[in-house]
Amino acid sequence: MSRKELTTIHTQNKDIVTSFVYTWARQKEMSILEQRVVLRIMEYASNHLKGIKLKDHLHKIDLGLFNVTITMPASDVLFNTKMKHHDIEKALYALRSRSFEYRDDNRYTVCGFINNATYVYRSGMITVEVDNRIWDVLSDFTLGFKRFELNKALALPTSSALQFYMIMSGQERPLRLSIAELKNWLGIPADKYTKDGKDRIDHLEERVLRPVKRMLDDTCPYTFTYEKLRQNPSNCKSPVVGFELIPVYQEKFRDQELERVHLTAKVSLGFISPQVTNYMKHQMGFSKDNLNPHKELLIRAIKILPDIMKTLEDIQGRRRTKTGETKGIGWVIQAIRGEVSKAEKASEKSGREG
Repeated sequence: MSRKELTTIHTQNKDIVTSFVYTWARQKEMSILEQRVVLRIMEYASNHLKGIKLKDHLHKIDLGLFNVTITMPASDVLFNTKMKHHDIEKALYALRSRSFEYRDDNRYTVCGFINNATYVYRSGMITVEVDNRIWDVLSDFTLGFKRFELNKALALPTSSALQFYMIMSGQERPLRLSIAELKNWLGIPADKYTKDGKDRIDHLEERVLRPVKRMLDDTCPYTFTYEKLRQNPSNCKSPVVGFELIPVYQEKFRDQELERVHLTAKVSLGFISPQVTNYMKHQMGFSKDNLNPHKELLIRAIKILPDIMKTLEDIQGRRRTKTGETKGIGWVIQAIRGEVSKAEKASEKSGREG
């Protein structure tokens, strides 16, 4: 694996989450476009779990009985002007033929990444059908999950780098892998990087570990160092039997706005303001699950609005339309966001005039 040019991504950045099951599944090397299609599928799954709704006419998701159908613009995966539209065709064909495999102590799972795909030339739209089994894997957090920045992942030029980035994101403890486990995880054939039946550790380092580490070192908030595990730890000439991957956090590459949102999400609702949350629950019909995704907004509202409770009462009074229909909780959130925006603009204007 050679070091490849890292791409600058200009799409909206966000943290996405995917299941620990997926990050440890056997993954063979993908082309960069295949990798980006899969990342977009993961983005849709993550948004669906968070209850985030689509806000434009270019993106669409349909949850079917057997498949999840996703529609997106080709520009979501095609960033490099040197790439042509036939590259998308090639990537979709390859992904249609590729199998996803996962094995643990309880199960073995194999299915296609996508069942069908369509690329409409003049509209530039891509539609992929995702098997419900892989959708379920991406949404299965029973064994934990990984959170990582979408734009950092989209910019990585190899799927091996992506796998390391996902598994190292948020990782606090070193991971120990035998050579066989490392190869299996990366989809490397057991007989590759060997000579006369023995593993060539220098080749595995030169062609896999070091290039991947350089890619993560250059742009990602999470990277790693590694140490060789020897059959006899006290003998430096003893055969290498595995590697210890040691996570490294690089704060300078972390999106600070996303980090602020992430830290805010850890704050409990009760800590924000029992008076506010109780009013929204008992008077406005919110549940804890309805409130959790909007903790950052509520903190901003409490800080900027002169009388948050009066604002909530005013909004509640406006909820009922002239026809007697009560607007939903989504309308309430938008109303709060509007009041916060007006107050923040007024504060900025006042600061400039002062």
